[in-house]
Amino acid sequence: MPNPGPVLRWHGHVRLVAISLALTLPLTGCLLQPGHGDDASDELLYLDRATNGSGLTREAMWKDVLAARRDRDSALHLALLQSVPDHPGYDPVAAQRAMRNLLAENPPERTAALLRLRLEQLRSNNQCLSETEDLRRRLAQVVDIERQIDGHAR
Repeated sequence: MPNPGPVLRWHGHVRLVAISLALTLPLTGCLLQPGHGDDASDELLYLDRATNGSGLTREAMWKDVLAARRDRDSALHLALLQSVPDHPGYDPVAAQRAMRNLLAENPPERTAALLRLRLEQLRSNNQCLSETEDLRRRLAQVVDIERQIDGHAR
């Protein structure tokens, strides 16, 4: 009876690479489907890295975005970074203006949603800062009134 030879004559690393590719390629097709690895997910991860990273991380990201070629992605990164404090490029007013300009260009819906969300966060932050400043001003007025009353009581 003839001895059947091995079906796959590749040895060692070649066989391992072939098997890995055979298993990996179908999975990469899944990643290319809508909702996996899209621009908005990348931008959300970028914003997450900026907001949760250290000041040094944000500063490095700022330098990278300034050195990048100017395109829609770098403009988006620039606007997102400008909206996050603790680095030299923090400028929430410029960030809001840039994000509104990007929205006017009709970006993909997921990117537009991210921009609208970040704009709302900035608006809410500005409102809180304004209210806090107003309360500080009012407290200073109350303190001045109390000092005046104490001065007249003597």
